[in-house]
Amino acid sequence: MSQALYEITVNALLDRDRALTPAEWDAAVARVGGHRAPQLLAELDDAGLIEPELLASVVPAAWELADRPLARLPTDRWRELFTDAGVEARPELSG
Repeated sequence: MSQALYEITVNALLDRDRALTPAEWDAAVARVGGHRAPQLLAELDDAGLIEPELLASVVPAAWELADRPLARLPTDRWRELFTDAGVEARPELSG
């Protein structure tokens, strides 16, 4: 998937004035590719488009979907996302 298509997808989602539904999250991840789910998650979370209930499921999913999660987002950002989601962080993030 091209960077341009990723940016188009993200910009369309950022133009929203409401949080994403689980189905909309799934569709966005399918469009950008699972390996880009961490970046998508971070951008949409920063914009306030992911409600806490959804965050609890998408943070672990984004970690699992990424080919190299620690290369996709910094360790501190992952820790923050797992904490905000209220789920246990991956062992790789301790230390």
